[in-house]
Amino acid sequence: RVFKNLAVRMMTHANYDHTVITFVSQLIYYAIMALVLLSALNKAGIPTNSFLAAFGAFGLAVGLALQSNLSNFASGLLILIFKPFKAGDWIAVGGVEGSVKGIQMMNTAITTKDNKTIFIPNSSITSSQVTNSSYQQERYITFFFDIGYQNDHHKAIALLKQIFREDRRVLNADTMEIGIREFAESSVRIAAFPKVAKENYYPVYYDTMSKVKDTFDANGIDIPYPQRVIYIQKNEQ
Repeated sequence: RVFKNLAVRMMTHANYDHTVITFVSQLIYYAIMALVLLSALNKAGIPTNSFLAAFGAFGLAVGLALQSNLSNFASGLLILIFKPFKAGDWIAVGGVEGSVKGIQMMNTAITTKDNKTIFIPNSSITSSQVTNSSYQQERYITFFFDIGYQNDHHKAIALLKQIFREDRRVLNADTMEIGIREFAESSVRIAAFPKVAKENYYPVYYDTMSKVKDTFDANGIDIPYPQRVIYIQKNEQ
């Protein structure tokens, strides 16, 4: 109990997740209990070599049979200890994107935007790239706006700046990076990178897309669709 309580205090001081503290402290408690029991049997004159050999053989057999499960178990410990994400974070891993519902010993439950719960084996998570959108308190939204080649791009950029300045949720309206990103096949592509609080990411995204469409329409700026211009040359005999 002394070692268990010491571990709890150390992990609490280090601001570990409550799930980690509970699991690791119980693991320490039962591991030390097993050692104490074996030591007591040895002191009582009861040979423990046979017990150790039996437990070793049993552990080997169980380990071979549950190799993938043990891998998921160990990966779950790594996730809980090193905390690349926690419950409630919005992450993307292995083609799945959603909110972390819970980190379990064998898998991690993720709730997607359409309210499906997907269970991903922990070993798959630790061996894959994980994108945690909730790790930072602020996020940049990447916008690409296409306008026609016949439109005035200076006017379009000025209108975009005005839209972002009028939205108080945009934190870098005066210093935001914005300009022509490329000359595409059918349009001039303008990029903008407003910074917002993480909880405002999607609200600002949707509101901005709607405001840009209305503003461009009101000011005669075209949002072109993909098109090609074909010239046919007639050969005269």
